[in-house]
Amino acid sequence: MSSSERFWEQGYSDPNVWTMGGPSLEVYEVEQQLPRNATVLDIGCGEGRNALFLAFRGHSVTALELSSSAVRKLRSIADEFALNIDVIEGRIEDFVPDKTYDLALAHSSLHFVTKDVWVPLVNELRQRTSKGGFHNFTSIIGTSRYPVPYECRHANSFDRGDLESLYADWQVLRSDFYAKWDSHPGISTHVHAVEKFVARKARPDEPLPFIKVDLSNGDELSFELFDSIPLRIHIADVKLPCIRPNTVNRIEISGLNMNSPTQLTRSYAVEEWFFGRYALQFTQGVLTGKYEYFTQPISLRAVQSMSNRRGAGAHLGSRNAG
Repeated sequence: MSSSERFWEQGYSDPNVWTMGGPSLEVYEVEQQLPRNATVLDIGCGEGRNALFLAFRGHSVTALELSSSAVRKLRSIADEFALNIDVIEGRIEDFVPDKTYDLALAHSSLHFVTKDVWVPLVNELRQRTSKGGFHNFTSIIGTSRYPVPYECRHANSFDRGDLESLYADWQVLRSDFYAKWDSHPGISTHVHAVEKFVARKARPDEPLPFIKVDLSNGDELSFELFDSIPLRIHIADVKLPCIRPNTVNRIEISGLNMNSPTQLTRSYAVEEWFFGRYALQFTQGVLTGKYEYFTQPISLRAVQSMSNRRGAGAHLGSRNAG
């Protein structure tokens, strides 16, 4: 795929636009169990939605990204707030890990390279991850009902179950599979099937650092009604006749976060409504994602935080937060 065909470049090149949104919920979950001043690798970081979230919490982040526009945007924000982010412009194929990491993540990036590239890289990262450290990957995996959209086409190098096999000797905390509806600058609403994977470097029989909270329920929502709800609608304007969600997962993320490349906030909330296999996700009160789950939806709740690391670890930034 040429650079001109990458729809995300439109948002990446606009200094006022946040192309992919804020931090992922699973990154928020995992961060609660990271040691103070953790060492993090973000492969295919884009504009840095997760890298910035982690750096604002005092962690040291190496962020790899191919897009020059995204690199410029992330470097500008990191420099403004004196954040500890080493932004590397380059290809996944050429990257050589050289540290021991507490967290390695790759969101919608490894599927752009072939299996003979990402498997050796992942195996090297497994060796270079500290005991109790985490890996987090998301990948688009086409299905018969939800093939990979043309605008997201990639190497098709992931099959469902690949990661679970590679991490059979680790604790697998998430192996979610779902279809997601979302939109971005330069592209209208599209749907793709996603695998979300989180594993911890610990024996499978060791105590888990999280409680897996089951978010599934027996509610029914017709696909026709689900499909009719438009993205970007405000939560107060969602009208579901005679239907209210019995399962609501609301996460209020404390500390500094970026609402956009130009807006810092101390109040960042994500709320999820679950109706059987369907879910709606609101970010800052706006519908940003719709989901059809093929696996059981869960939330990870920390059993015991890695201790009072916030005070010394959090980065306060310099721009006034709203």
